[in-house]
Amino acid sequence: MGLAVAWMGQRAEAVASDQPGVVWRLSPASNTVAIRLAPGSGPQGRQVLARSHLIVTEAGNRHLTKTSPDGGTVRVPVPPGQQTSLTVLVKGPQPASRTVTVTVPPALRVTAARRGPHGLLVRTSRPLRSRPHWLLCGTDQVSFPAAGQVTVAKSPYRCRTRLRLTAMDGEQAVLRVTIPALPKIPLYSFASPAGRAIYITVDDGWTPSPQVLDIMRRTHLPVTAFLIEQAAQRNLWYWRAFAAAGGTIGDHTVSHPNLTKLTLGPATTQWGQARQQLGKWFGHAPVLGRPPYGAFNPAVEAAAYRGGLKILVGWSATADSDGIRTWNGKSLEAGEIVLLHWVPGLGQQMTKLLKVIHAKHLIPAPLTPASFAGQAPQVRSLDGD
Repeated sequence: MGLAVAWMGQRAEAVASDQPGVVWRLSPASNTVAIRLAPGSGPQGRQVLARSHLIVTEAGNRHLTKTSPDGGTVRVPVPPGQQTSLTVLVKGPQPASRTVTVTVPPALRVTAARRGPHGLLVRTSRPLRSRPHWLLCGTDQVSFPAAGQVTVAKSPYRCRTRLRLTAMDGEQAVLRVTIPALPKIPLYSFASPAGRAIYITVDDGWTPSPQVLDIMRRTHLPVTAFLIEQAAQRNLWYWRAFAAAGGTIGDHTVSHPNLTKLTLGPATTQWGQARQQLGKWFGHAPVLGRPPYGAFNPAVEAAAYRGGLKILVGWSATADSDGIRTWNGKSLEAGEIVLLHWVPGLGQQMTKLLKVIHAKHLIPAPLTPASFAGQAPQVRSLDGD
């Protein structure tokens, strides 16, 4: 029994040692080993720790010797893809020596980087950790289609940054990338003034006007209707008659949302689906589009490009039951694009507008892509839109 008690006392003394322990951790991301001292479990463990420090030397490389400042952490660089032995000396009241062997994974390498029409595809030497909902430059979607692949999709905005990739084992690689912006189409609020031309456009399509159709048939008046798909579907017979009378049909989206509040995919669908459906109904898919509310930005213009349009059309003047208003408060001039809406009373509004147009010796002209030759596109909405 006495021998048993003595053995237990010796074991307790061995376990509850005041000697500091050595703790180390490898960071594959930076290829460094962080080594520090931990207090022993004995009653004087923290006091001994406070008076101790580390000296770390790479085996066979006396030039790589680091001392811990004030007993703190020593960080030692270690080469990737190799095994490195470090000699750790504990200096202080209870000196000790220990060898730490560190095996570092091979460096993560970018084996291929290829730009395509939709963005950038990068291949790496090892599988990557994926990050959900990752946006590069705040707009370019990053995805991981396969174990060692990453793609960066184009956005409406140019992106120049560093792409930091992390392997499953923590190794990192950094690639400088430049992602060009998606192609986009311009928006014009003025068209060519040649021949004192003026351009009449009417939006939406919920309330067709027999009076306007009659004016078009009698006078061969060129009118462009920017139709909402959902509105056009209600009265297809009217819009076919409108097209037969010489009217031009443009794209005003499927359901008239503010496209600047949508992401690129839904905005593209709004343009592309409406354009495709209008093309089926009337034989020609529109090439002109008008963003609802006149709201546009590079993303709206990029979505229009992806939807198949050629030009976006704003306006510089409006006409309604309250009269005619121009963007600068002056009278109508050649090259103006006038906006009306398919609402009750449109026939009377059109008649009044035509009187003003004729009094100023302006000539209503059809709106086509050629109408914008030599004109400067808008970079923002005009005041008063």
